[in-house]
Amino acid sequence: MASRSFERALADPTASTTTAEGIDGLPRIPAPPLTVEERLRWLSRRMLRVLGTGPLGRLRRWQAALVIVGVFASSGALAIYYGPASLSATPPLQTAFLTDGDGKFLGVIHAEENRVVVPLEKIPKFVQQAFVAVEDSRFWSHPGIDPIAIVRAMFANIHGTHEGASTITQQLVKNETVGGKRTLWRKINEAITAIRIDRRYPKRQILSAYLNSIYLGNGAYGVEAASRTYFGHGVAGDTLAEGALLAGITAAPEHFSPRTNPDGARARRDHALDRMYQRRFITAAEHDAAKAEPVVVVPPRRTPVHSPLFVDWVRGEILRRFGEDVLYRGGLNVRTSLDLDVQQAAQDAVAGVLNRPGDPAAAVVAMDASSGEVRAMVGGRSPKPGDFNYATQAHRQAGSAFKPFVLAAALEKGFSLSKSYRAPGSIRVHFPTGQVWPVTNFDHRGYGWLSLRSATANSVNTVYAQLIRDVGPGRVVEMAHEAGIMSPLSAVPSLALGTSGVTPLEMAASFGTFANHGKYLSPTGITSVRDSSGTTVYSDETRQGSRAIPRDVADGVAEALHGVVTRGTGYTARLKGAPDLSGKTGTTEDHRDAWFVGFARGFVIAVWVGYPSGKPMQHVHGIKVTGNSFPAQIFKRVLASLINKYIARDTFTPGTNASRHGTTPTTRPSTEPSTEPSPTPSEEPSAGPSPRRCFLICP
Repeated sequence: MASRSFERALADPTASTTTAEGIDGLPRIPAPPLTVEERLRWLSRRMLRVLGTGPLGRLRRWQAALVIVGVFASSGALAIYYGPASLSATPPLQTAFLTDGDGKFLGVIHAEENRVVVPLEKIPKFVQQAFVAVEDSRFWSHPGIDPIAIVRAMFANIHGTHEGASTITQQLVKNETVGGKRTLWRKINEAITAIRIDRRYPKRQILSAYLNSIYLGNGAYGVEAASRTYFGHGVAGDTLAEGALLAGITAAPEHFSPRTNPDGARARRDHALDRMYQRRFITAAEHDAAKAEPVVVVPPRRTPVHSPLFVDWVRGEILRRFGEDVLYRGGLNVRTSLDLDVQQAAQDAVAGVLNRPGDPAAAVVAMDASSGEVRAMVGGRSPKPGDFNYATQAHRQAGSAFKPFVLAAALEKGFSLSKSYRAPGSIRVHFPTGQVWPVTNFDHRGYGWLSLRSATANSVNTVYAQLIRDVGPGRVVEMAHEAGIMSPLSAVPSLALGTSGVTPLEMAASFGTFANHGKYLSPTGITSVRDSSGTTVYSDETRQGSRAIPRDVADGVAEALHGVVTRGTGYTARLKGAPDLSGKTGTTEDHRDAWFVGFARGFVIAVWVGYPSGKPMQHVHGIKVTGNSFPAQIFKRVLASLINKYIARDTFTPGTNASRHGTTPTTRPSTEPSTEPSPTPSEEPSAGPSPRRCFLICP
């Protein structure tokens, strides 16, 4: 019995030498499997044993090893050069369908008719040269991969600079595969296939296939479709500047789209022209003339769609998560987080409050605080696909709506809401750097001494000027970023009064961190995605959020913001069905921007009102617009629509994810807030002159 066991051990290095009976018939626990290191050691011993016998035994061990390695290398080279490869057609384009959270049709993302294949002879030579210059300057000489580019990219990556090394042939191979993870094996496989294709097909055929399949943004595949999409004519009619623009935007076609980012597209076009001139494809005169041309594109084709700006935003999210191939070739069915009923209510709220010709614009973002799902997004009036989205793209000063981040930094440092500061009508605050900042309260009133709780409720600028001095502007910047602000912020004293630009989406997400007890959930417009076979490839049900700030800090800020509504500057937003309402008003200098951002019953809503040009709102409906006027009214109507649809008062439990309950309220809150704003706004900042640096003596 024992001899058979040892025979098995010799045959299998992982087998145990212990018999089933063990010692004296007692059962023994089998030995654990060998580790990777032990397996390699065993394999090396076997290899040495092989090298010591037969014809190889007459050679030295290192010589025998070289022979074996050479055989393997030769076999691999033969497989690479003579293995099968073909230029197969790319996967067919398929339309993606979008629905709202209730399954109602929302829109489609088309991909049909957005590829038109043309022979290489009909593509102007300078267009071909532009793509070669930008993407693969040694295309005509390398064997499918570019060793020089690979070495250059390796050195660049070692020095912390990202640089690609893919050739046109490799990109063509990659484009033929939908989805897939970016693994080392995939890159190796792409390189091998690229070499095979380069040996089997002429370079002109490879370039033709590439130019007819490359994705160039806005659903356009190939240079012909892209030329029609952007310039309104086929590629044969492209100018040098237009051809260079197409080649330039291949680096990131959605980001450098000439429709949404003309400055970025122009920079990439000029880069392509520079590369063409460096390689003597064009003359200096042609280079300069093409650079002088403006970037001009034709309007996009209009496709009927509900909430087009939200669809545009979700489209970008799908691209970031899954890539271009999956979006335009995957035949996706996307269930979004949008609620068309709440969306309509938000649009009606904006139209009902700002209902006169010449009124300012408004943006609204309504989110589920505990999941980050966006329920409504208003980014403009009567928007069309591709329009500027004020909810996600407008970086406007937040005014006093930014003060909660200063308060959060103070609470984290150990301050309490009962800590008191002197609150004069005006104050000159001295900073350790030597700066002196003159600050005035909105109403020019002095308040004696105020606690942080009362100073927040009444939005007292002079208290917050002292507070940011004590916690430091740099820490406030860090706190805001931790809570969810993604925009760059200036670490200056005036940041306490919201002088850096932020978007309504960022404000909603960061206030959601306070509502969610310090956990941050990035805003999302997607709840689930199914591919063309019906397989679910994504679901957000597992989103839990991550700890961004301490729970006691977030709850302290929420408590202070509750006082803003119950007894402070946000009283116009009070709603009978939302006893837990917390929020903050904000208005910038000269009333150029007005905000109300708040949360209740599991939802968070950010509302911004302002003129796109930044014109002061000094006389709108007979008043100076502040955060507790039109923004608070819009906020109130949107919150009422959310509560009416999702919340039953007798089943509400604080801290629950209200929007997932789907209950019907037994008592509906009023959906008719006052149509006139408060005649005596009481909170907004007058930041005064910019902080200045003093040396020794300040006048």
